[in-house]
Amino acid sequence: MEQISRLSLIQFKSLSFENPSYFILVLLLLPFNWGFELLKWQEILKVNKIEYSLKKILSSLFSGVTTGIVTPNRIGNFIGRMLFFNGKVRSQLILGTLYSNFAQFTVTLIFGAVSVLILHETLFEAYGFYLSNLSILITVLSLGFYFAVPFIRLPNIGVLNRKQNVLSKFQQHSKKFVFPLFFLSGARYLVFSLQFILMLMTFGIEPTIDLITGIFLLYFVSTLTPSLLFGKLVVREAAALIILSAFVENEAIIVVSSLLLWVINLGVPSLIGLFFMLSKKSFSNG
Repeated sequence: MEQISRLSLIQFKSLSFENPSYFILVLLLLPFNWGFELLKWQEILKVNKIEYSLKKILSSLFSGVTTGIVTPNRIGNFIGRMLFFNGKVRSQLILGTLYSNFAQFTVTLIFGAVSVLILHETLFEAYGFYLSNLSILITVLSLGFYFAVPFIRLPNIGVLNRKQNVLSKFQQHSKKFVFPLFFLSGARYLVFSLQFILMLMTFGIEPTIDLITGIFLLYFVSTLTPSLLFGKLVVREAAALIILSAFVENEAIIVVSSLLLWVINLGVPSLIGLFFMLSKKSFSNG
């Protein structure tokens, strides 16, 4: 918040859409952003042999965006998704969604660790060596855990037998979507990173390798930073100012670009999800 409060009104008044065509491209990439997430969700449903209509899968996906945006670190996206499914299969869908979230988290760490290695001397100076090693360690542990989940042998504890059966069943399922979820997460990461680059280009910023790497670092930092509500709103803007101000002269461009992306990628989809949730509730009451 302190970084944002330092910005002057003059910086915001000087903003202009110098390249509107890039903004149009940002909007055109929105279906790809959530399309890859839809494919991940579809993989989970298919492995669990759940029949679904296009309306049902879209309704559950966007309702998940709505509940995710009002829960810490957007971890509650499974809540909205579960509104459209009943029975014992819910436990498998919850675990599948959390595993899918972790796939996205791991991909973000991979790109982030690379960005730390590239920019550690530019941005971190004396602490660069330690931060590089720490980022690599966190990424390796995350990557190892992600690919180990389908194969970890659970200890036989009598009190937890019922939960162990659920977890064992999930492990069998996860073997089928461990790679699809990972690669789809990677594709989605590249899409929303490209959206950020294009948004900056809308305001006349020329993309450079350092700037692109800085965006990867931004997602790395904001992902590891705890947040309570609204999908990292303000948290990401503050992190963006700290990191990207080294490459963008007018810091207001960074804040406005980040906020616009939030509205496009999270704000609008969450409103769509809210509509689906209210429609389902009205239908159920009726």
